[in-house]
Amino acid sequence: MREALESGEDVLDEIKRIDEIEVEFNYNSKFDEAEFARQLADQQKGMNELTVREYLDNRQKYIEQGRAIESNAAQQAAREKAFVDKVDELQDAGLSLKEAEEQAEKWLDTQAALHNPDQVAGGYASNVGGVGDKGVNSSIGSQWRYRIDGVDAQIKKMAESMSEAEKNSTYLNVKLAHKGD
Repeated sequence: MREALESGEDVLDEIKRIDEIEVEFNYNSKFDEAEFARQLADQQKGMNELTVREYLDNRQKYIEQGRAIESNAAQQAAREKAFVDKVDELQDAGLSLKEAEEQAEKWLDTQAALHNPDQVAGGYASNVGGVGDKGVNSSIGSQWRYRIDGVDAQIKKMAESMSEAEKNSTYLNVKLAHKGD
């Protein structure tokens, strides 16, 4: 790995990963396709940063307890940061502070704090990567419930032949794709 770092090679190519699991989501044309693709890509990146052990543990916790309460603080912090950033952006565009705050508040009402990945998909409650379109987030989130059992089954099957050390050092290899309506 050190040689890869020194030679400038992509270190991610050196990380041990499970066989690829592809999960397809349905894109609805009432949503912005670029935003849908962005949120899926962020969730994919988040999933692929999890080891097999982390995924299995996080999924078990989610199955037993549901959404973790500690997620609320992370979501609030992400929303507050997004609000401040939006106010700054609007003021830079020439709006007064009052106008910028009013517009930022309206904009924030359309946004959801984004877990990457969603807790239902093995994500950590505290891992909120910013905000995104609320409708897109709800669409992706609601689709997980029909897809996650298949992902669980594939990962558990691969994990059966792994030692604990391998589960702790082998990362997921998930591809999240979408098709239009």
